[in-house]
Amino acid sequence: MKHFRTERVRATPKLFTYVLVGFIALLGLTCLYYGSSFAPGSRKSDEFDDVSDNRARTGSVTMTNRAAVLAVSRFEVPKSVPICDSRHSDLIPCLDRNLHYQLKLKLNLTLMEHYEHHCPPPERRFNCLVPPPTGYKIPLRWPVSRDEVWKANIPHTHLAQEKSDQNWMVVNGDKINFPGGGTHFHYGADKYIVSLAQMLKFPGDKLNNGGSIRNVLDVGCGVASFGAYLLSHDIIAMSLAPNDVHQNQIQFALERGIPSTLGVLGTKRLPYPSRSFELAHCSRCRIDWLQRDGILLLELDRLLRPGGYFVYSSPEAYAHDTENRKIGNAMHDLFKRMCWRVVAKRDQSVIWGKPISNSCYLKREAGVQPPLCPSGDDPDATWNVSMKACISPYSVRMHKERWSGLVPWPRRLTAPPPRLEEVGVTPEQFREDTETWRLRVIEYSKLLKPMVQKNSIRNVMDMSSNLGGFAAALNDKDVWVMNVMPVQSSPRMKIIYDRGLIGATHDWCEAFDTYPRTYDLIHAWNTVTETRIRGCSIEDLLIEMDRILRPEGFVIIRDTSDNISYIKKYLTLLKWDKWFTETTPNGDSLSTKDERVLIARKKLWSVPAISVS
Repeated sequence: MKHFRTERVRATPKLFTYVLVGFIALLGLTCLYYGSSFAPGSRKSDEFDDVSDNRARTGSVTMTNRAAVLAVSRFEVPKSVPICDSRHSDLIPCLDRNLHYQLKLKLNLTLMEHYEHHCPPPERRFNCLVPPPTGYKIPLRWPVSRDEVWKANIPHTHLAQEKSDQNWMVVNGDKINFPGGGTHFHYGADKYIVSLAQMLKFPGDKLNNGGSIRNVLDVGCGVASFGAYLLSHDIIAMSLAPNDVHQNQIQFALERGIPSTLGVLGTKRLPYPSRSFELAHCSRCRIDWLQRDGILLLELDRLLRPGGYFVYSSPEAYAHDTENRKIGNAMHDLFKRMCWRVVAKRDQSVIWGKPISNSCYLKREAGVQPPLCPSGDDPDATWNVSMKACISPYSVRMHKERWSGLVPWPRRLTAPPPRLEEVGVTPEQFREDTETWRLRVIEYSKLLKPMVQKNSIRNVMDMSSNLGGFAAALNDKDVWVMNVMPVQSSPRMKIIYDRGLIGATHDWCEAFDTYPRTYDLIHAWNTVTETRIRGCSIEDLLIEMDRILRPEGFVIIRDTSDNISYIKKYLTLLKWDKWFTETTPNGDSLSTKDERVLIARKKLWSVPAISVS
């Protein structure tokens, strides 16, 4: 405006008005453009790379609160979703140690904090599609996948070299074979499992003991061969290991189709409720169980059910040198103060048993460590909750009955568990929920039938599992389900485990701690609605779902018609348009008035194919 003469402006007031209005409009559009481009959590492509660390910023798969943006752009869809740099085909956003270094997070390495869940801040969050590695193939089908996978899908062979004498895995041409061995059981997990059953004197050498042992926690699981061979015993294990120096061990386990997840016994409670497992297992898991007043053993104590077992196969349990004997004696003393007892000991393994009631705790002398947890402590609170160096006593009911009250597997899958009353659900409501999901899964199966081949679905995630009805309805299929309980419904996670299923608590405003391309099928019931209510980005949620979905995998999204219409606009952008169908489902006791089901299939794509086209 300063280039116009004052006299000219005065002589033409209309022109001044037009120019001023135009300038204000241009300024507003400019602010809107840059405000949306640089808003926290907005998408950025690789042109914004941080050159100083030579690390391409690969797009956020985590979510941030953008309620104001959502209110404006609810029906706006970007023209494209960028592709992450191919170097980051194994991106796990909240377990990205390079990001920890760049942000200079002060994490205690001794306490394993660097292996725990730390999500990027808003300014470091990007949204992009994680590409598969070069030469990626559709995974081999179960049960073949238990014993071999495509090398191209996980092109990391250092574990095969490092563990060559322990039968973890063997590179064989374009495949990687898994003989079933482990650091402690070189000659096979199957034989090792039988030996444990013999130690416990279970009938028929079956570790499930007539269905009374169903849920197992395998800590430091390697490539999860122990969990793989437990499946034939009708036992499901949550195979757990950190993204450490053996960083691809869980990725191999998941590629094999074995229930497993990333996690570490560090400073935070594991995302499982109390009294979830009948047996915990540590075979050469390299954990210092005596640190911080035994806090890691006390976390296992929280997770084990009355009378639960801890199988420990490690030099401290059997070696006779001075150092190992010292550690073993100290562990024995700690267990004694925790009221545990040695149930069996043979060769290189010892099995401890947890008490069945609070009686022993109440008989301990005053001041004995570790103490009982205070009455105000909730043993089922797990999301971002620090571990406690105390013993979680049983509830009044468990103490009185001296057991968990659960019937043997498989009856416990459909029998109302005793802890239902703790989440305000009646046995009648539980049964109705189970039947409703049985019918819903039948309806889903009919819709999927034209596209699903035999054994093409193995790894399944239910993003909002409620009481576990969806997973229960799939029990006759050769699949396993990761039941995810959103943080706002976390008390219900205990029902998942009481049914003999497995899962984890999670906040869907953040990325899930697993590798890309983990699941063949993802089920999302009202997850979009709940995410929107919490003010988090639906776009970020969809991109996170894409990250963990395998190529040619399926998503089943059950939500309002409004949300389904919005999601459909993303199908091509996410490359979920190999096949899709939409329908109005049959009404039931869980239905809302405005409900639709969208099923879509993800394409197998590669970076070169996209860049050429």
